[in-house]
Amino acid sequence: MNIRKLIMILISLLLVFAGLAYAQLTTSQIVRKYSSSVVTIVALDQNDQPLSLGSGFFINAEGDIASNHHILEGSSKAIIKTMDGRKGEVLEVINDDPELDLLIAKTSLKTTNPLPLGDSDTITVGEEVIAIGNPAGLEGTVSNGIVSGVRKVEGFKFIQITAPISPGSSGGPVFNSTGNVIGIATAYLDIGQNLNFAMPINYLKSLKPFRIKLTSLPKITPRTGTIEKDSSLVKVFDTRYLYWSNLSYSRDFTSLSNVSFGIKNLGNYPIKNLKLFFVYKDYKGEVISYSAIEIKATVLPQLALQFGHSHTVNYFRTSERQTGEVEIRILDYQIDRTGKSSPADLLFK
Repeated sequence: MNIRKLIMILISLLLVFAGLAYAQLTTSQIVRKYSSSVVTIVALDQNDQPLSLGSGFFINAEGDIASNHHILEGSSKAIIKTMDGRKGEVLEVINDDPELDLLIAKTSLKTTNPLPLGDSDTITVGEEVIAIGNPAGLEGTVSNGIVSGVRKVEGFKFIQITAPISPGSSGGPVFNSTGNVIGIATAYLDIGQNLNFAMPINYLKSLKPFRIKLTSLPKITPRTGTIEKDSSLVKVFDTRYLYWSNLSYSRDFTSLSNVSFGIKNLGNYPIKNLKLFFVYKDYKGEVISYSAIEIKATVLPQLALQFGHSHTVNYFRTSERQTGEVEIRILDYQIDRTGKSSPADLLFK
């Protein structure tokens, strides 16, 4: 066999192997090949009571897993379980970025099968994706869809996908059709269907070393909170003012004593523990006061509640009825996903 013929054979073999590396896989093939590398994570408090449930996946043969920061935040320890029944615990966090809501943690398991990581910079809108996670503890749940867009928030990219993400799926891998992980399931919007988001896998590759115990994980609002707590889920409406005359001040002005307003929940889950910030402006539009409150009440999905807040602001309205303005800002709230409550559920408890 001459050298030229041998070179041609080697080139042909390389082309075959390259084709195999990029060959598309069916959903069932990806599940059979990689689901055993996806783990369930249960975060526990100091009394061994569950705090949160999530997913993760092995990224090397030494038992290191990738997941979301928020799953382990505030926990004293965490246990993991694989699809084939292996159990272990999280030993420490070795890479972390709270703002990206990503971390890498070392576990007690060894000889693990890592998932192949792709290149999230090469994704295209419309390509097929498969997500594997553990929603509500249902291990190995599979969903598929497409990349429906790439959204930017504060300079960071999020992959918008139609593959459903549910509580417990966070931290799980999102595969492309060749079986490479191109994202980590992170957030979803309750306001509509198919609004699910994954962090690009390239962000995971760039995480800096950050060795720390679970109890010391920093509590920082991740950038994904901008997506998950979209202001369009909660609406302030029907703002009204109550005045009173303070004779100790100029008769040309009237003071504000109370603000009444409504809060409407446009999402599909109850919301509670709303934190509101009030900015008071006079008739010239200049800020003259501020206040803050926290509302403990629960606002059921697609319904509204009326509230009031007392705060005295002098010189709010002139005798010519030139009125100031109160800007009500929603700083934070909690989405209650423990069950889809209805008005009847609340009344008949």
